[in-house]
Order: sequence, then structure tokens, then C-alpha cells
Amino acid sequence: MIKKSSTIYLIGLTIILIFIPGLVKFIRDAVAARFATLDLGSGYFKDIFFDSKVFFNFYLFKSLDPPAIVGWSIIGLYVIFAIFRIFDFIKDNRSTYKQTDKYGSHGSSRFATNREIINKFFKDKTGWFLGTLKPKNIFKPGMAGGYLPEQGDLNMQITVVGSPGSYKTTAFVLPNIFHIPYAYKNMDRSADMIITDPKSEVYRHTANYLEQNGYDVYVLDFINLKYGNRLNPINYISHDKELMEIAEGYISSVETSKSEKNIKGDPFWSDAECQLLAALIGYVLHVNKDDKAKQTFSEIAKILSSEDVYKDEYAREFFKVSGVGGTALQCWNNFLMSTDKTRANILIGLATKLKLFAISGISTLTDTTDVPIEMIGQKKDRPIALFIFMPDSDRTYTPVINMLISTILKQLYKTAYKNGNILYSPTYLILEEMANIGRLENIQEMLGTMRGRKIYPMMIWQSLSQLKDRYRGWEDIISMTDTLIFLGINDRFTAEYASSILGRTTIQTFGTSRKESGLFANDVNNISENFTSRPILTPDEIKRFSNNKLILSQRSIHPSILFKTQYRFWKEKERLCMPKALSELPLLQKTGGSFNSYQDEK
Repeated sequence: MIKKSSTIYLIGLTIILIFIPGLVKFIRDAVAARFATLDLGSGYFKDIFFDSKVFFNFYLFKSLDPPAIVGWSIIGLYVIFAIFRIFDFIKDNRSTYKQTDKYGSHGSSRFATNREIINKFFKDKTGWFLGTLKPKNIFKPGMAGGYLPEQGDLNMQITVVGSPGSYKTTAFVLPNIFHIPYAYKNMDRSADMIITDPKSEVYRHTANYLEQNGYDVYVLDFINLKYGNRLNPINYISHDKELMEIAEGYISSVETSKSEKNIKGDPFWSDAECQLLAALIGYVLHVNKDDKAKQTFSEIAKILSSEDVYKDEYAREFFKVSGVGGTALQCWNNFLMSTDKTRANILIGLATKLKLFAISGISTLTDTTDVPIEMIGQKKDRPIALFIFMPDSDRTYTPVINMLISTILKQLYKTAYKNGNILYSPTYLILEEMANIGRLENIQEMLGTMRGRKIYPMMIWQSLSQLKDRYRGWEDIISMTDTLIFLGINDRFTAEYASSILGRTTIQTFGTSRKESGLFANDVNNISENFTSRPILTPDEIKRFSNNKLILSQRSIHPSILFKTQYRFWKEKERLCMPKALSELPLLQKTGGSFNSYQDEK
């Protein structure tokens, strides 16, 4: 079909090239004779169209007068028309369809134009940094690019999906850590940050920059268990409801880790262990009111192995003698209702789950507090950046990490409540490798209220399969984040979901049929055109999508494509600060007491 189309236009060009010189000669003669004395006898047209001098004079530009200019214009216009027509035909024939979303009979989804992207994301440089419209840009704070503004119409909650090697750290995490201090440098308030940091490389490449920009930098080190600061979640329990919340969060995280190893337990045991843990947390809080050094999970682990707990005659008097009441007493009485054998199994199960606190580093890290998390979001002289180091290949400490992050989130809500239900300083949560945190209790409910409190989470996953595995209501979590970003996809489930959420468009398809009649007859080709529906990107197209680009799906706008903009820390000339060595961090020290905790204020 392409060959046939080209032949037709070539024949047409040949006819024009033969006809135009004669036409020019005729116009010249007519103008010269003023049409009065022009002899148009039978031999006139034969002479001008078959006279070689006419062709040589025209094509050798012997006379470039107005008639010749008109002739050459006609030839030029025809050539341009033919080229464009053949090009369109090649393009249509190559793809077998063209997108006609404006027709929209079978769907109207499409990618946003550059102009639409600029109008939506390029006006306000506060909030999250997203990417650029030009490839191979070098990241610099304040650069021209797309941003999700803090004062925009939509919420600042982002779900990011990126398989390994999709530049999650260099194109999203690092640029935003550098951007946030820049965005607020001329404002009355600064922004605080809480950052999960697999491998500790994010801290290494940003800590000096943050300190140079006035930040107090804290570290909870679950990789080496020897550097940084400490946080005891029990110090931040202020009412009975939190006894159950912190217990459920910890036990749930342990169960999540087990399920990944295909170990499934009876929910009865998990519920019973939660109640027992809540009871014992309440016990150490009440009994050790004046000795915060014993308000720890390490102390709870010791109590579990005491006669006061596993011997029935002592256990029934244990809480009464100490004067413990409220929710803690109710949970303890529920534990006592079980048979001796059942209680023994519950004790063994909980003791097994608390074995992490027998590790010296975990015990030291959680037995006291010197990270002032109650100051995050408050008005203060220096903003806070808290890094949580997490092993990227070992989830042993996931339950403890989960419990500490849950404690921090609850404390943010308490801080906001004291300030009219809104934080004075916006707080950005950069939760890389979200799967390694385990299941955060009540995260769905929190996502529904975070925006009003100026808490801005960025939740980063390797795939939506991870999200689905952690949360039964995983689609609710996505629905509460107005911005969904795909950095790279390897698995089928995520590719199919991304394809469906990007939407369907109307396409015009082209078909060719051939007929042959008779031995010497020419083939006859017929082209048919139809309208049908297809995704703007199919799952396999999404998996093959360029690793230099990201796909942004956001409520109220067509899906957008931006170029990833990396912070290339390995390029010395592009660094914004020198790397900071872990050896510069203070060593963990086992001391008692707490640092300005919520209970101290109470």
C-alpha cells in the first residue's frame, strides 16, 4: 500500500513537471500578445508542450518572471503535499491505528500536554518536587520543574511505586530532601522531616546539607545498633486507648513478618498476646511512675519470665497488689480467664515476640528517649530531620521500627491537637521501602485527616503487590492519596493496575483487504477504518516504559509524563554537600530517664 501510494504521487509529479513549463510558456505568450493576436492553431500547443527549448528554459531558470514563479510555486506545493501525505500514510500503516481521544466514543483518556503540565505543576515551588519536562537535567534546589504545591487544590499525600533500579532514591528521595529546606528558607516557618533510610545512604548524602541549612538531625539506627539516638515509645503513652494501639501494632508487625515466610497463626493467639502485652505495658507505667528507666519493653520481657505471671496463685494477685486498674487490669483479667495450658501458650508466644528486646542494641535504643519527637511540628528555632536507618535485606527489626513510627505519628496528632488541630511546622514523611515498616495501624484513618494537620506522607513501594500484602484495604490507601507516581514496574499485578487507572481512549484502526480477479488482473486494495477502545498504555507497554521517565496519575487532570531528575552524588561537581560519615554520629549509650516526654509535661 505504501508503494502504491508513492507511485500515484510520483505519476502526478511527472505530469505536473511536463505540463507546467508549457503552461508558463502559454501565459507568457498570452500576456505578450495581450490575448488579441495569439495564434492558437492546432500546432501551437503541440509545439510548446513538445519543444525541448521550453523545458530547458524553464528548468535552467533562463527567465525567472512572474509566470515562472507561479509555476515553480505549484510544483513546490505539490511536492510538499505529497511528502506529508506519504508520511501520514506510513505512520498510520506502521501503527495500524491512531488515537482519536477527541472523538471519544470509546474513551477519552490521554496524556496531558506540556502546556497542561506547566499550568498545573510549574507555578509554585513549595511542596514535593516531581520532575522536569527535559531529559538529563541535573538536580538543583529551586530548578524549573514540576512541583506538588502545599497550597494546591489536592492533598499532598503521594503513593510512589518503583521497582529496584527505577531511581527511587536518586530521582525522588534525595531531590526532595534537598528541596524542602530551600522551599521554606524565606518563610516564617520551616518544615520538619521524618525519613526512613535503608542502607543509611540517604543520611550520608544529605546530613551536612541539612545541618548547613539550620536543621537538628537525629538518627535511629536499626542497621548497626550502635550510633545515633534513642526513642522509648512507652514514654509517649498518655491514655489507656494507646495501650491497645501500641500492642496491636507490635504484634501485627511480627505476624506480618511471619506471613511473609508462609507461617500463619490462629488469630486467637494474636489477640490474646495483644491483650497481655497491653496489660503489661500498663503495669510498668503504673508501678514505675517514679522510675522511667523501668518503663521499657526490656522490663516487660523480664516480667514475662517471673513467677508473678506464670504461676496461677501469684498471677491472680499480681495486679491487685500493685494497684493497677483501668484498661490494663481488664486486659489482665481477660488473660486470667484462660486455662492454665492456654495461658502458658500465650506467655510463650508473647515472650517469643519480645525476644528482640533481649538484643543489647535494641534494648539500648528503646529504653530511653533523647529524640524530642514532641517538638516535631511545633514552633521552634531549628527544624528537625529524623532519619530511621532500616536494613534493606533483613526484616528482623520491623516490629520495633513499626512501633516507633506509629508512636511518632500519634505524637504528631497530639502536637496538632494542642495547636488547634494543625501543626505549626508542616511535617514531611518520606517513607522509603514502606514494606519494611510492616502494617501501620489506623493508617487509612490517618490518611483521611493528615492534610488538615499539615502532615504530608510520601509512601514508597517496590510494587503494589507489596501494598496489597500489607493492607487489606490497600485500594482505600491509594484512593486517599491524590497523587500516584509510577517510576518503574516489573510485576504483572502493578502493570495491570496502572494500565486500568490511566484509562482508555478511542482509537481509529485501519484494515486492508485485497481482491484478485482474473489471471492478468491488477490487485485491488481496500482500506477500512473503524473506531474502537484501548488503554492509553497496555500492561506490557507500561513494563517497557522508559526508565528515564515517570508516569503521574492525579485526580482532576489527565495522566502526565515527566522526566526523572537525579541527584547524582557520585559526580563530585554536582554534589550539594560532602558525604557525612557514620562515625561522626554519637555512640548509643544506655542511660535511664526520658527527654522532655509527653508524660513529663503531663
